[in-house]
Amino acid sequence: MNTEPLDGRDERVRAAVRDHVAALTVPAPDLARVVARAEGGARPRRRSGWVVQAAAAAVAVVVCATVAVVVLPSKSQHGVAPVVSADRVPDFANLAGPEVVWPDAVRRLPGRLPDGSVYRVVDSAGADEVLVVPDGRAAGPLLFNPDSGVVRPVATGLVTDGLSASRVTMARVAGDRVVWFVQGRRGGSVVREAWSAPLAGGEVRRLADLPASAVEGRVVLAGEALIWEQHGPGQGQDDIVIRRLSLNGGSVADVPGSRGYWLSTVPGWITSQYPGTPFGEPERTGTLVEVATGRRVQWKANDEFEWTVACGPDWCTGSAVGGYIAFQDLDGSRYLELKQKGHFDPSRDGRLAIGTVAQRWVVWDRGSGKAATIAQDLSKNGITDRSISVRYDYDPRSPVLTWQSLDGTYMMLDLKRLW
Repeated sequence: MNTEPLDGRDERVRAAVRDHVAALTVPAPDLARVVARAEGGARPRRRSGWVVQAAAAAVAVVVCATVAVVVLPSKSQHGVAPVVSADRVPDFANLAGPEVVWPDAVRRLPGRLPDGSVYRVVDSAGADEVLVVPDGRAAGPLLFNPDSGVVRPVATGLVTDGLSASRVTMARVAGDRVVWFVQGRRGGSVVREAWSAPLAGGEVRRLADLPASAVEGRVVLAGEALIWEQHGPGQGQDDIVIRRLSLNGGSVADVPGSRGYWLSTVPGWITSQYPGTPFGEPERTGTLVEVATGRRVQWKANDEFEWTVACGPDWCTGSAVGGYIAFQDLDGSRYLELKQKGHFDPSRDGRLAIGTVAQRWVVWDRGSGKAATIAQDLSKNGITDRSISVRYDYDPRSPVLTWQSLDGTYMMLDLKRLW
């Protein structure tokens, strides 16, 4: 039986990938990155400072690296040093709940809306109201006061006229307005529309007709616009572009130069890093772009990181060998590894770190140094208990976190009110 040498097979696969991407009608810079990822996946990654000693029954891994320190700006946009040092990291094993750490940012929620509807909280809307989306056929979100039980519909007859089988797929508070996406049927045809209304109440405005990707995908605010990912017809992971819709209306358009970028965990930022490389090897460098301003920052992973690094505009985090949480500055320096398992994501302009430590949610405000842990009743997951849609796999892009506490109370943390 004839077998092909491993190195020969790898080269044949790489050649096939290069031939395939050369035939695609996508800009050359992005195709070059696809080839680089394919070739990079076949090469072992260098890990400077690791020594592996094989024994008959075990393998011992010894860390012996030192990291060069590069002088960085002493302050970030939030007035905190970008460096992550041991004396700045909270004691994650002994944190109070958010109702103790940020009492003014925590709300108690009823299990259902006054009419008995199941709902989910999608944003906060000032001191008294929250923005909610009821389950079922709705033409717009609702402004709800959990304390008084008062509900204010946002959609008017201008939205609902001729609209059937409607479903709200996205809703956000944008300054003094509410913006939302709705899908439904008008005149027998499927429609996807963007709408806006004053937060204080008043005339609604139709912003645009939408492509299907805007309805089903994740949508975030970027300055005076909404942005989301749109996949192209190709099979490559780089066949994607960031789409933009102004809050003042107009046509949906591509964000210039965004082909091959994805939404970052920091709202308003996009990243060149594919979240989960298809070739099995984490990316070691990348670029973040703030869509509203065009600001660009580069990052590079320290070699001690085992898995993909998540970066904000000031710092990065990821997992080291063994699943331990680790942090670094953007250039890979000042690497800090915690002897705790879990993961974090940068959020809210990069000031917040949100993640899990010892299977508990943790919210860490690096600006003030405050941190809190969220204790949840995991016996009810929002599927078997249909009283509310409770998110247990949080989205770091969301402006609110909701959960069911250990005593069964439904709670919300307004991330916009932490400082």
